[in-house]
Amino acid sequence: MLVRLLAVAALVAAVALPFPSLTAPALSFAGIVILLAAFDWLISIRDPAPQIERVLPTRLIKDRSATVVYRIRRAAGAATTIDLLDELPEALGGDLRITGVKLGRGQRLDIVREIVPARRGTFELGPTLILWRSHLGLLGLRAGISSGNTVAILPPASSPQRRAGLSHRSLRDELGIKPRPLRGEGREFESLREYVSGDDPRHIDWRASARHARLQVRQYQTERRHTVFVALDTGRLMGAYVDGTSKLDHAINCAAALARASIGYGDRIGFVAFDSTLRLFARPRSGPGGVGAMVDATSSLAPTSFEPDYRILVETLARHQKKRALVVVLTDFVEGGTSRGLEDYLAVLARRHCVMLVALRDRMLREVDQREPAISRDRLYRRLALQDLVAEREAVLARIGRFGAQVLDLDPSQITAPVLNRYLAVREAALI
Repeated sequence: MLVRLLAVAALVAAVALPFPSLTAPALSFAGIVILLAAFDWLISIRDPAPQIERVLPTRLIKDRSATVVYRIRRAAGAATTIDLLDELPEALGGDLRITGVKLGRGQRLDIVREIVPARRGTFELGPTLILWRSHLGLLGLRAGISSGNTVAILPPASSPQRRAGLSHRSLRDELGIKPRPLRGEGREFESLREYVSGDDPRHIDWRASARHARLQVRQYQTERRHTVFVALDTGRLMGAYVDGTSKLDHAINCAAALARASIGYGDRIGFVAFDSTLRLFARPRSGPGGVGAMVDATSSLAPTSFEPDYRILVETLARHQKKRALVVVLTDFVEGGTSRGLEDYLAVLARRHCVMLVALRDRMLREVDQREPAISRDRLYRRLALQDLVAEREAVLARIGRFGAQVLDLDPSQITAPVLNRYLAVREAALI
C-alpha cells in the first residue's frame, strides 16, 4: 500500500512541474504519506512478531508425497494477513509460497502442504520467511527462521511401509523372480555331543571335553547364511541420467531391492561405495536393520567427477572381508584404462570371492542395433565408432567372465529383476 501511495505522490509531483500551483499540494500529500507510514511503523513495531515453526520429517521417500506443516502463533497484536516463503531445495519442489492467510488476534494456525520429493540425496533446508501487514496496512513486516537442518530423501525401495508389508514371496512375484530352493555350501557349528566310535577326531572340541571330563565332538550343519557385499561405483559415468533418474540412483534402487531379498535367506548385507576414494563402508548385517542402515547410508551419496579406482574396492574387502562372499559390483566403464583396471582388480577379487559384475550399459550403444537404410555420412561414422565401442566392451566383459565372474550388461532402468534372479541362481549353484 505504501508503494502505491508514494507512486501517486510521485505522479502528482511530476504533474506539478509544468503547473507550479500544484507544488504545495504535492508536497503536502507526500508529507502526509510519510507521516502515516512512520506512525504505522511506530504502533505496529510494538506488537510481537508471529512465531513460525516448520515441521518436516528428516527422512523422506523419493516420489512419495509427504506433509510439511507450518505452525504459526502470535501471542498478541491485531489481526493481520500473512504471506509465507519457504526456501526448500529443488528436490522438494523449490521455493514454496503461501499468500493471503488471515491471522486473527492471538490465533494459532497450522498451514499444511503436500510435497513430493523428486530426487534422492541429502539436502540442506533454507530459511522460512513470514511477512505480515502493519496496523494501517501501509507496511509489510518480515521475520523468519534460519533452518540449518538437512533432509534425507531415500530411494523408493527403502520405504518402511513397503519393507513391512512386502513378503519375500510377493517380492519375487512382483519382479518376476522364479522361486528356487534354499541351498548353501560349507559348514557352520550347530551343537556339541558326546564322542562315539567312528567320529572324525578332527571334530573333537578339546576345551569342551575338558569341561565335561569326557570327549565332546562338534556337530555341523549346512551353512545357509552368507555374506553379500554391494560395491557401488560413484564415479562420473554414474551421473548420467536414464529415464529422468541417474545411473547411481538406479544402482542404489537395485542394491536396496537386493538387500530386502537377502532378508528371507538370512544373508548378511554389506555395502561399499567408491570412486577415486572410499566414500562409504558399512559392515555386513542381517535382517531389516541391515537393510535400513544401508539405505540410510546411501542418502548422502552423489556422483563425482572422478574415475573409479577399483583398487580401493579390492583393498577394502581384503581388510574387512576375509571369508568368501558374493560381491555385487554396480558400475559403468569406458574402454581403455578404466576397463583394464576393472579387469585386473576383479580378477584379484575373484580369487577369494564370488564376483557379480553389473555393467550399466549406456543407451547410446543401442544405436548399433537400429537399422537405417538411408544413413548419412555423419551417421555412418558415428555407427562405426559405436560398433568399435560395443565390440571392445563385449571383449572386456567376456574376459572378465572367463575368470569366473558373473557378468550382466544391462540397461540401467532394468537391472533389478536380472540381478535378483542371478543372486538366487548363485545361491542355488552353491557358488558363495
